[in-house]
Amino acid sequence: MGYTNERSSPVSGINAVLQTVGAGAIAGMAAGLVWGGIGGRLAMRLLFLTSGDRVRGLTSDDGFEIGTFSGATIILLIGTTLIGTVGGTAFGLLRRFLRGRRWIVVSMVALTAAVVGGGVFVEFEGIDFRLLKPLWLAIGLFVFLPGAWGATVAIITDHLIEKGNRTFNLQPLGSREPVRLVASVAAWAILGTVFILGAVELSSDIAQLT
Repeated sequence: MGYTNERSSPVSGINAVLQTVGAGAIAGMAAGLVWGGIGGRLAMRLLFLTSGDRVRGLTSDDGFEIGTFSGATIILLIGTTLIGTVGGTAFGLLRRFLRGRRWIVVSMVALTAAVVGGGVFVEFEGIDFRLLKPLWLAIGLFVFLPGAWGATVAIITDHLIEKGNRTFNLQPLGSREPVRLVASVAAWAILGTVFILGAVELSSDIAQLT
């Protein structure tokens, strides 16, 4: 389901866009902290336990000492929260134009975030994915976490938008709105392109590692 404001005055239209973007930013911030910061740190701790002494005391590719909780953990939490906010803001803007059943939108956003995030985190250069064992668990965790972020952002954003319907009178896109239909096709094309690029990058990194 996409969203628009049937009352097409400029002010109401701007308010509706700001509401959706704001909802995405809030959702991205919360999900970034939970899945990126806390989840990422717990994932590294788990991989430290499964990798043995080979990684003890080593510095990860992101500059964190593997297996320890330190002041750098706070930096990680802040960083992932900020990155999540930016990503959520972008999704909030795109969500204005995505038409379709909610489960399709949530699934596609989750898959896109999973492959894009996986492509960023899973690298064949450096030490992380060459020393962390088992490799399938390391890859799986850092594909799952951004995917969980994407699903969470999509669900929370829609929830916040629906709460705002009472304020901005947002309604599902109508079938007789060709301009908005074209915008929806463009939004899906953007999301699909990002998914394909992320999948290619992730596949290349996995192939290099295996």
